[in-house]
Amino acid sequence: MPYPTQTIAGIASCDLLCCPPSLSLREAASRMMAAGCSSILVQNDDGSICGIWTEADALWALPGALDPLQPVGAALGAPPASLPHDMPLAEAVEIFRRRQLRHALVSRNGQPLGMLTLTDIVRNQGVESFLIVKRVSSLPGPQAVILPVAASPVEALQLMREQGLTALVFALPQGGYGILTQRDALRWLADDSMPATLDAGCRQPLIGVPAQASLLQARQLIQQHNIRHLGVFGDDGRLLRLLGFDDIVRGIEHEYQHELGQALRQRDEALQQSRHSLLLADKVFESTMEGIVITDRNGLIQSVNPAFSRITGYSREEALGQTPAMLKSGKQPPEFYQQLWRGLLRDGRWQGEVVNRRKGGLLYTEHLSITAIRDADGECLHYVAVFSDITQRKQAEERLHFLANHDALTSLPNRTLFLEKLQGAVERAAAKGHGLALLFIDLDRFKLVNDTLGHYAGDQLLVRIAGQLQAQLQPAETVARLSGDEFTVLLEGVDGVAQVAGRAQAILDAITELSGAAGQQMFVSASMGISLFPDDGREADTLLVHADTAMYRAKESGKNGFQFYTADMNARALERLKLEYSLHRALAQQELELWYQPKVALDSRRIVGAEALLRWRHPELGLVAPDRFIPIAEESALIVQMGAWVLETACADIRRWRDAGLAPGRVAVNVSGRQLKYGDFVRQLERVLAEHGLDSAALELEITESVAMEEGGGMVETLRRLQQLGIYLSIDDFGTGYSSLSYLKRLPVRGLKIDRSFIADLHCDSDDAAITRAIVSIARSLGLDIVAEGVERESQRRFLLEQGCDCAQGYLFHKPLPKAEFEALLAAQGCREAEALPAQ
Repeated sequence: MPYPTQTIAGIASCDLLCCPPSLSLREAASRMMAAGCSSILVQNDDGSICGIWTEADALWALPGALDPLQPVGAALGAPPASLPHDMPLAEAVEIFRRRQLRHALVSRNGQPLGMLTLTDIVRNQGVESFLIVKRVSSLPGPQAVILPVAASPVEALQLMREQGLTALVFALPQGGYGILTQRDALRWLADDSMPATLDAGCRQPLIGVPAQASLLQARQLIQQHNIRHLGVFGDDGRLLRLLGFDDIVRGIEHEYQHELGQALRQRDEALQQSRHSLLLADKVFESTMEGIVITDRNGLIQSVNPAFSRITGYSREEALGQTPAMLKSGKQPPEFYQQLWRGLLRDGRWQGEVVNRRKGGLLYTEHLSITAIRDADGECLHYVAVFSDITQRKQAEERLHFLANHDALTSLPNRTLFLEKLQGAVERAAAKGHGLALLFIDLDRFKLVNDTLGHYAGDQLLVRIAGQLQAQLQPAETVARLSGDEFTVLLEGVDGVAQVAGRAQAILDAITELSGAAGQQMFVSASMGISLFPDDGREADTLLVHADTAMYRAKESGKNGFQFYTADMNARALERLKLEYSLHRALAQQELELWYQPKVALDSRRIVGAEALLRWRHPELGLVAPDRFIPIAEESALIVQMGAWVLETACADIRRWRDAGLAPGRVAVNVSGRQLKYGDFVRQLERVLAEHGLDSAALELEITESVAMEEGGGMVETLRRLQQLGIYLSIDDFGTGYSSLSYLKRLPVRGLKIDRSFIADLHCDSDDAAITRAIVSIARSLGLDIVAEGVERESQRRFLLEQGCDCAQGYLFHKPLPKAEFEALLAAQGCREAEALPAQ
């Protein structure tokens, strides 16, 4: 019998036979025959394992199946089973039996170490005492497949393939039997020769044993003849079946009797020692911290220790003669105590947790162990109960469990608990055929609350929203806070889309009713995505991902609304994810470019400056439109790195043009709110200007209207520092946001850009003309320069010039140009440094 510590590493074959995937099936068979192996490991050049090709696979490379000259890599099936080198042999036997394996790769730290086969297992089991009493006839198995004398090798191979046989028997012309095995098929494949008849190419006669032979005799015969199959013959000489290695493995059902007997002896010794200790408990239990109660066989208390009185409040005198039922709290049903006594009478011991009541009426939780003390004849003399007060520990565990499964701020279920609830709801819905709706909620512009009012106000708002969401729920529904400002609502038993839409709108309305946090008035809204079971997924994770995807579509659609998930959202989400991944690499791989669109004087059409525009030349997609990647950069915080690159590149281009004697005028660079808020942007700008030897007049910074009007986050202070540096500041896309003129006049800006949406229809829309006229008038009254963007018609140029707008950009003059073309334009128009026009 093997030692319990024997592992498969000690019996596995370490001389692995390997080949590349390109080797032909015939050559693989030849190598296996030469090495006497039943399998060959197919391995890539980098050492990774493709699979294993075995004798069984050779059946498919002979006539009627695969081409024997095709690469072995193309004929592989599932990867080989892999077992760790330190696996006990007994465990490997069970795995081979359960999974019906014939080969398994033995690996250490992911690297192949050797190959374990059925042959190795049968030869190393070391269970002779077991095998000698086990008869061949006791093994289950089908009757032998016997082919007639006239059967051809091709017919035999086809039968083995169809029935998954490792061997079959055929009748010999002179009487008796021969045997065809997978090893024979391998040899035929290797030699490229198919015998004309079965008796010409197979082993004969068939070696066998009587049905009453022992498994030990069968194994010895197999080892003696170095074969893997035996015939089993009845008393009348009739062939009953074939006996193979796998049959012997299935017959090995020993249970390591020596180890089990030793474990039982150790248990008995420990139990005897425990009984002895309990008999002496009256001498030692006075000092223990656990409460001890000793009763007679009927459960009447005979003795208690001081710890019993300290925990329960009952004195020794009050307890004697009573039963432990004096401590009952009523928290356990009668069935609990019935189960306790059944276990105690059957096993002589019981342990578990019980809620009992102290003398003063307070409940406490104890961990209780009860043991029966028996005499030499096995009769119960006493019961000894040992218990400890675990109330505080249980309370701490319950608190930790709550904290582990709930959000600390709102006390709502967290992501972990919600996913458990969602999985349970999905299983119930699938079992009962009910509908299920998952609502994914994200607050709109919540970051603005934190940035302007502080995190305390943001936390207050989250708590109030959690309460508002809970108030909207019915008893069987769940709301959770996943993270930050993300909430989920689970609606079970829904009847249709209309019902879900009504509930979703009610929840959004409840959120918008909230106002005021930390004494401040605010408008709160949310975007919601909805996925439905089973239409949008039958798995909990799938529903959550789809609801999240729909929520982002709600954000894109203008916020403060909800969207049901649709299949095309996944494609858009994957496209966006791929684009974001590519964008992370764009800077490092120099895929970004700066193009320049000239700004011209409306009267002379002379170039007076330019706007630097970011372009992304994707290696596969070509030029990606800015409106596709700039929002992604904003959301992923890449805009800060990209903005720094734009600033550095624009200043480098200005310096080169000036050194070449060209005067591009003032170059405008767009700056995002993230750049201005995070990091010391002013110091960064000073450094870049100094490195390129430029004065502040060379640069103009364009800031969107919404960023310029933001009062929080020190925005005005940052703009004033830029003004003190001498930087020309202008507001981009003026008129598209929510401008406050009283606030605008306090901003240190020097120019406004009229958004192209007002310019496009000047020739046909009187409202746009009036708005443009008003913006020009406001700019003049505030002493601000003004630039119109998107000018494409001569009539637009004349209108703007008549209103007092002096500068513009647009396709009427020039489209955005790559750096080299813009430089050529400067040279062609004679924009030399000495002729540079004065700044606006």
